[in-house]
Amino acid sequence: MKSGLRLLAICFVTLITPVVTATPSCAAATQPSHHLALTAYMRRQWYHYDHDLPLNSQVEPLDTLPSARRYLVTYTSIHDQRITGILAIPLHGHAPYPCILLMHGSGGSKDTSYIKTSSIALTQLGYATFSIDAQYCGARKLPDRNGDIFLPDSYTSRDAWVQTVVDLRRAVDYLQSRNDIDGKHLGYLGFSMGAMLGSVFGGVDKRVSVFCLAVPGGALEQVVKHISQYPFLEEHWPVKVTPQVMRIVHNVTEITDPVHFVGLISPRPMFIITAKFDQVIPPESSKALVSAARVDPHLIVEQVDASHVLNPMIIFTIRAWFMKVMPAEK
Repeated sequence: MKSGLRLLAICFVTLITPVVTATPSCAAATQPSHHLALTAYMRRQWYHYDHDLPLNSQVEPLDTLPSARRYLVTYTSIHDQRITGILAIPLHGHAPYPCILLMHGSGGSKDTSYIKTSSIALTQLGYATFSIDAQYCGARKLPDRNGDIFLPDSYTSRDAWVQTVVDLRRAVDYLQSRNDIDGKHLGYLGFSMGAMLGSVFGGVDKRVSVFCLAVPGGALEQVVKHISQYPFLEEHWPVKVTPQVMRIVHNVTEITDPVHFVGLISPRPMFIITAKFDQVIPPESSKALVSAARVDPHLIVEQVDASHVLNPMIIFTIRAWFMKVMPAEK
């Protein structure tokens, strides 16, 4: 009996060894460590959900712009969250329309100025657009919660990040339920935090065909570790670098950091825009994200002479790229 239990224990250790980093002793293995790394498979499990979850969508007319009629949409996501979005349907062309998901950055919402401008520019060409509020942003804002969910120094941010990525996956479920949307021709355009969310979203969901990521970043654990080198970022994010904080940062970024996911977008077309004078995303951070995406043979990277806030004219470059890789007119 004892020999049988011993054999079972050996088999168990053998099974888990490839997943968990080896430690010198069992006692050491029980201690919290920020050196333990997740596998790609384990990371993706955080973004899985029940695909038979009812959408319970509701649609109300919002307004009409020169290029599109807009609707306020709500639908159900995980954790019984009601997600708020704006669907813009072109006034010209013919259904079903290809659709581009739009995702705002830190401090923004589904109808913030650059999201609305992007929607107008794209619907002029015959694309539908769908923008949603990230967790704790826009209509989902809460007085005691920070909408900067990309900051990896709390487990609350981790949960909000995972929630929003799944909300985007549920947005695809919703779009594919509509007869006027071409569910096989979906694109993504995200700015800053929205670009970072898109990196993860694209890595866990294959249903979106093309991705434009504007001023994203990655390798966030290293950003936190060297936060004193980035005065502007440190001023707006006064994180205290302690061993305890770095342990949390490591645990969170193992699940949320875009560098773990952006390479999985390949071989789908991807366009990454970086800013030469970006004061928010450190150059090392944007380079890490681009490096992780280099496995994509269709990757295009363009660095523009701008700060983190891009010139609004960049939308014409973006929509020209969309027209090339996923034309609005069939």
